[in-house]
Amino acid sequence: MAVSPFDNVEFPPLEALPFRKGDPDGALWGFYEHLGAKAPDELGALNLLTERRILKAAQTEIQHGKVCSLNWAMHKPSPTPFGRRALEHKFWKWPGDKYIIDDEIAVNTQSGSQWDGFRHFAHSSGFFYNGLPSNEIVDSQGVGLPLSFDKPQRNGIHVFQGKIVGRGVLLDYYSYARENGIQFSAVDAHLITAEALEACVKAQGLKLEVGDILFIRMGFVAWHDAATEEERIKVLTKTSPSTFAGIKQGREEVEWLWRHHFAAVAADSPSFEARPTIQDWDLHEYILSLWGIPIGELFDLEELAKICRTLGRYSFFLTSSPLNIINGIASPPNALAIF
Repeated sequence: MAVSPFDNVEFPPLEALPFRKGDPDGALWGFYEHLGAKAPDELGALNLLTERRILKAAQTEIQHGKVCSLNWAMHKPSPTPFGRRALEHKFWKWPGDKYIIDDEIAVNTQSGSQWDGFRHFAHSSGFFYNGLPSNEIVDSQGVGLPLSFDKPQRNGIHVFQGKIVGRGVLLDYYSYARENGIQFSAVDAHLITAEALEACVKAQGLKLEVGDILFIRMGFVAWHDAATEEERIKVLTKTSPSTFAGIKQGREEVEWLWRHHFAAVAADSPSFEARPTIQDWDLHEYILSLWGIPIGELFDLEELAKICRTLGRYSFFLTSSPLNIINGIASPPNALAIF
């Protein structure tokens, strides 16, 4: 097993950022290269998923042989939030052949279960993770550049191949809230605070570790699958503004996320943070752009929560393989939790 410079990382305090002079406040850009990552770094916090952490997770978390998919059906949610294109699926029999059938799909990679890559959300300075300018992705009109598959560009989703493997942890905030008299709807602008997250951690008897892959159940999938078609249309086609439960966008929440140094974070909601925002900045800016932590949204965490409750443990082995799309922005996760 190879020793990695990312096995035992001492992160600078949040107030000491940016790590590199001249970068935006809060930026960790250049830190992983400083520790030994290939420059320019495109993995961010995924560097923390070292061979040692993966092996430890496999040895400690796989005890029952139970496997749980975290991928929601690709046609859900319906309708798709934020006006994104929904899944289109067609299939046909080969002309003149009675035994062969093909199919095709067309989909916005963020219309369902997804990982946001580092080309998705820029900091207010206009730069993506590690200083990538938008003009390397789109032209002045916002149209994607004609990039070649033979010449991979920086921060494409393809760099996540074989990298999202390790210890996953679930915070079942939805169950915690109901058990503690906190009433909310997943499609209201309910603010999940750092204090509430920490209380949920303690209630579940969970010990968080550096490099964990964090999942938070906020109740959106449960709401969606219990709602009528009319209710879903009314809520999910609203654009001014969209309202969803999520992490409060405040300094305490930024500090909580920084303190735990997750390798990736994800939820079952359309937006990891609460919508609409109460700030003039987004948590996406900190998590994706400044720190290089992949964000997952619309994961199906229902069966996962049931297994965790039954087993009385909220950690598991996690493997996720995004689509190998050169220069991609986001991808379905192809994620499995193994107990």
